[in-house]
Amino acid sequence: MQMRMFPIIGVLALALALPAGAALAQSAAPAVPLGPNPSECEIQAALFGAAGPGCPSIVMKRPPPPPVTAASPPAPAAAPTPAPVAVPTLPGPPPDPPVAALKAGLRAAFRIGFDFNSARIRPESRAVLDRIGAVMTAPEAATARFRIVGHTDAVGGDAANRALSQRRAEAVADYLADQHGVRRDRLDTAGMGAREPLLPKKPKAAENRRVEIVNLGG
Repeated sequence: MQMRMFPIIGVLALALALPAGAALAQSAAPAVPLGPNPSECEIQAALFGAAGPGCPSIVMKRPPPPPVTAASPPAPAAAPTPAPVAVPTLPGPPPDPPVAALKAGLRAAFRIGFDFNSARIRPESRAVLDRIGAVMTAPEAATARFRIVGHTDAVGGDAANRALSQRRAEAVADYLADQHGVRRDRLDTAGMGAREPLLPKKPKAAENRRVEIVNLGG
């Protein structure tokens, strides 16, 4: 039986038997692996692409995206269309978009600890979840929706790992809802098991056991 003292991984993107919306997780930017004690500013920068008011400038280092497959031959050029009609610009600058709308599709990987073979969140991980809850309930992010995805390493069977990662993703969503008042309809959950390792060349590494959060936009 596998020791589960480290966070699981989660992204809602399965190639087989996926719930609706799974393709969005696959197309999202690579997850930023955050350390064991990220600040609220770091969480905002990872999930929204920009830190909130009062935060220093933070640039998150993201993993390189997967290689792009060869493009298909270009389609024949369409007939030219009439030029668009110019519309006068309204006075004044456009309003700034809410933080939640910035770069929807960004995702971050968190180290959330659980009891062995269980979805019970360990006490030392609650501080990180409390910061995540504060970010999700901030006024500038109040309209955002999030997908919480559980991931495991490759130890154990596929069905057991997927079920465990799903339970852990739901445990995180329940904690955010119960302890921080994040509306449950803003939180989607999924369990990927070992299908999306953070370290593909080391499928049994502890780093692959994680929880990922995806910004789905407002």
